[in-house]
Amino acid sequence: MSSSRRHAPAGLFAAFASLGVTASFVPAVLPAAERSIGADLSLAVPALFAGLLVGVLLSGPLMLRRPARTTLIVGSALQAAALVAGACADTTLLFIVAAATAGMGFGLVEAAGSVAAKGAVVGSATGVLSALTGSVAVSAAVTPLAVAAGAGAMPALSALAAVPLATIVILATGRAARRDAAPPAPPARRDLGGLAMLAPFAVALPLYVGVETVLSGWSAVIPERTLSLSPSTAALGTTAFWTLMALGRFGAAGLRRRGVPPVAILAVGTAAAAVLMASAGLLLKAAPIGALVALAAAVALLAPSYGLIVGLALDRLDAARSAAVTGALVACGALGGTFVPALVLLIGRDPASSTTLLVSAGLCAAVPLLAVLAVRGSLGVSAERTPRRR
Repeated sequence: MSSSRRHAPAGLFAAFASLGVTASFVPAVLPAAERSIGADLSLAVPALFAGLLVGVLLSGPLMLRRPARTTLIVGSALQAAALVAGACADTTLLFIVAAATAGMGFGLVEAAGSVAAKGAVVGSATGVLSALTGSVAVSAAVTPLAVAAGAGAMPALSALAAVPLATIVILATGRAARRDAAPPAPPARRDLGGLAMLAPFAVALPLYVGVETVLSGWSAVIPERTLSLSPSTAALGTTAFWTLMALGRFGAAGLRRRGVPPVAILAVGTAAAAVLMASAGLLLKAAPIGALVALAAAVALLAPSYGLIVGLALDRLDAARSAAVTGALVACGALGGTFVPALVLLIGRDPASSTTLLVSAGLCAAVPLLAVLAVRGSLGVSAERTPRRR
């Protein structure tokens, strides 16, 4: 067996690294952009995920007609253009449009990357997805350092577009291009029974993504407003967020190598994170530093959840069916990223309010219950079908 079937190829890691740049650029640059433009840009976070939803919806038809590599290249190009536009934006509308375009590129790359990851390994997809999402966290942790350094000269941040542009070069010139020269496989038929079996995952994913979006999208705004920080200092809150995400995701990958069941990592981590977020919400006014520490611990525990939820869902499908279903799963996540922050803004009015954290904690508490329900339900279906395979 070749190494390409055991490990994700370099092009995938480059693509996921570009996701990290996009994911942290918008949140990290928000305080500086708000000061530069002179307007509240909180809506850029829901706009980012609205674009992501559009990208995911477009990825399905595209991947059924063209190789996943094509979708990765198109998504990377959109991200590069959006990073340049966002860095140079001088109006609210332009910044919001840049955020939505970045999200569209993100959605294309995320959906295609998840499918490619499933085809790049033999066995469970949870391990490789944890490693790939770990690379997202690493690049996302580094990006705000550049934002903090360039907060006073926003157009200079256009240089961050070099990461998705490099991804395009790697994908277009590497071995993946030669392998993808063959015509794509015929579209897989949707199995309604299989889709129904994944229903709890399809509910858990938007809840988790919505909560993560609240914490990541306003990772600079929350400390800025809680501790009255400058925009350049507040941008480091996004670095702290993604550093914790990297630690949590690589930690989960290590636990998987030691044989810890993915559903156990997911259930324990999300349940503990819900408790910590609720504690942070209660402490926010009386002890803001303590609240931020509790929030940091919650981030580390939540970190591996996305890769675990998607991996557990894809493990219940063969490679052919996963291409047809992955887009739907990622779209569910994008819905959560779009509507949960919007709901939180509607209820709490302020990203840095106690209500924001308490509502997020309540939504997060449902994730471990849904994950256990999904795994037990799929095991029951497998047990019923086993006697027929004689």
